[in-house]
Order: sequence, then structure tokens, then C-alpha cells
Amino acid sequence: MRREARDSLQIQEQRRKVFPRAVLVGLLAGLLAVAFRWALDGGERLRTHLILWAQRYPTWGWLLPIAVGAVGAGIAVRLVSQVAPETAGSGIPHLKAVLYRLRSMRWQRIVPVKFLAGMLAIGGGLTLGREGPTVQMGGAVGAAVAELLKISPRERQTLIAAGAGAGLAAAFNAPLTGLAFVLEEVQRDFTPLVFSASFLAAVTADIVTRSLTDQLPTHGSLKFGAVPRIVVRSLALYCRDP
Repeated sequence: MRREARDSLQIQEQRRKVFPRAVLVGLLAGLLAVAFRWALDGGERLRTHLILWAQRYPTWGWLLPIAVGAVGAGIAVRLVSQVAPETAGSGIPHLKAVLYRLRSMRWQRIVPVKFLAGMLAIGGGLTLGREGPTVQMGGAVGAAVAELLKISPRERQTLIAAGAGAGLAAAFNAPLTGLAFVLEEVQRDFTPLVFSASFLAAVTADIVTRSLTDQLPTHGSLKFGAVPRIVVRSLALYCRDP
């Protein structure tokens, strides 16, 4: 009886510590995902203006958007290869390797390189998605919170997985998708702690995204002047919105 009571108290204490941290990871991952979305949206507008301007010079103007896109892609490749090779591709295979303890998570390099390289490559016109980068950056946010708070390695893995789910939830405005992604694809751990932490992070990231992007689905236009409401009003809005 004493052992069971002690184990129960330990589990409750672990949850008491991990759950607020998961919410913090979801908040930061959501803000980062929104900033990335804003950057890509701004790059798309600039590219559209450039194409319209280049049409005034039909003989050579068509070369300008191509050249700008090539330069952006070249800088992105250089950043990835020289600074953070683990950010190559979507970043999800690297994230899975981190959770299997096969690779390290250098979040100090991953976040800025993934953000800038993705902005240059996708903003320059390459046909790439923002979901993979958002997932990897979300996992890096989880690693950053774990390192700054100096938590145990096991809890660190939980926060990295929760950050990845929060990144996917923010990218698609779909918290349950983020949770399913963590449980089925990334962590494959159905323990109550991982389930709850991933769910809290995904819901928090989704609330942040919906607040800042006017709650439009995935590729809708952005509302830059929106003020996040991440308390009772946001929760009520989230529960009501389909």
C-alpha cells in the first residue's frame, strides 16, 4: 500500500511539473509557427509584386523571378549544409532519430536555420510545404524549454514530442492531428503522460494560431493586428469552433 501510494504521489508530482511546461511549449511553438507563416506570406506577396513588375519587360523580365528564386534557394542550401545539416529536408526524420536517442537536438541552430532557410526557399518560389519545418521547429522548442528548465532526460523527450505535435497542430489548425502524429508516427508512446502533454501542447498551439490568424483554415489570409486571447475566451471559442 505504501509503495502504491508513493508511486501515485510521484506520478502526480510528475504531471504537475510536466503539464505547465507542455502548455509553455505549445505557446512558444504556436507563436513560432505563426511567425513562420507570416514570413512565408510576406515572401509570397513580394514574389507576386516582382512577377507583375517583370511583366513590363517581356524580353528579359521573366528571368528576374527565376534568378531571385535561385539565389534564395542557394542561400538556403548554404545555410543548411554549413550551419545545421540536420535541418535538411522536412526535418521529421531527424526529429524521430532524436526521440529514439540516435541523434542530438541542437535547437540553438535548428530554429534559426530552419526558419531562415525555409523562408528563403519557400518564399523564393520552391514548391515546398511549411508543415515539416514547423514540426521540426516545434520539437526544437520543446528541447529548448527542457534545457532552460533543466529537467530530466525522460521529460525532455516528452516535451520534444509534444513540441512536434504542437508544430503540426499549428500548421494545420488541427490539434487532434498533432496528437495522433505524436502517438502514431513520432513517439509511439501511449502512456498517459505523453498523451496528456502532447494534447495540451497541441491545443495551446492551435489556440495561439487561431487567435493570431483569425481562425482561418491552413492557407487562409492572415490578420496581422489580431490580439491573442489565450485564456477562458479562447478556450470557449476553441470548443465552439468546428
